Amino acid sequence: MSIVNRARQRSRPLLQRALRDCCLTAGRAVRTLGFVLIHRIRPVSPALAPHVEHLWVARGYLPVRWRNMILPDGAMELIINLGDPQNLRALDNPAKHTIFRHSWISGERTAPIVIDEISYVHLVGVRLRVGGAWPFLGIPLREFTDHVVELETIFGREINDLRDQLGEAPDDDSRFDLVEAWLTQRARSRTQPTRSVSYALRIIHGELDAVRIGKIVDTIGISHKHLLREFDRCVGLSPKLFARLCAFQRVIRSVGHTAEVDWADTAATCGYHDQAHLIHEFRAFSGLTPANYLTKRGPFLNYLEVE
Repeated sequence: MSIVNRARQRSRPLLQRALRDCCLTAGRAVRTLGFVLIHRIRPVSPALAPHVEHLWVARGYLPVRWRNMILPDGAMELIINLGDPQNLRALDNPAKHTIFRHSWISGERTAPIVIDEISYVHLVGVRLRVGGAWPFLGIPLREFTDHVVELETIFGREINDLRDQLGEAPDDDSRFDLVEAWLTQRARSRTQPTRSVSYALRIIHGELDAVRIGKIVDTIGISHKHLLREFDRCVGLSPKLFARLCAFQRVIRSVGHTAEVDWADTAATCGYHDQAHLIHEFRAFSGLTPANYLTKRGPFLNYLEVE
């Protein structure tokens, strides 16, 4: 039985949550619904940097429910909850929800998730680069795709001990130190992503035009099936699907907070055949038209407040 199926027996898929802004290097107060959440991020050591984008913490108090939709962005998140339980809502039926309490990991996503937050919020998180989760988990990342899994299912008592230590730590810096030490210990005992995967990821990230997987495998010198197996293991998405997701996120970054957008120009800039192609792909990953996205966009481009 897969790790995801075992986790489902204990609880249905949980949540990925991270109030973040990758441009931040210190603290920031994020105002939502008239209330404030404190958010901090910290870079990691050079040894962890190939796998981890940054560590983060979000904490505060929300006296009323805050519901938001998080778009797929190509990253996995490992999250430890020191606050009150939170809810993951079914995207197609918000009345259906799952309560999650302690710690979880969110796999690569191909669709948005909807979460509710209320009361005491205190989350400590690790934002993992694409392929970065493999050295810490040692489990094929395809098993986590479009799922959120309790970390206790994977690490057992080890993650509960870490959560206890984080709860007893006196401040954010001490918590960051504890998480970084734990990640460093786990990374030393695990294998790294293969060179073929690392090369393919670099090409896909840097390619604006349609990525030709055949050209990549010819350059690497492996078969197409071999590359697919390696991506299943080390990334969790196929090369083609990951390339589509990268193009979608290029649109999100290109638009930013611009009030009026020339979508035809954006399509050309971000590597789409035309505006219709962009709209189709945008809807596939977000469930929204580009124009509708602009009406829901907030300070965090991949986080949309919903009713």
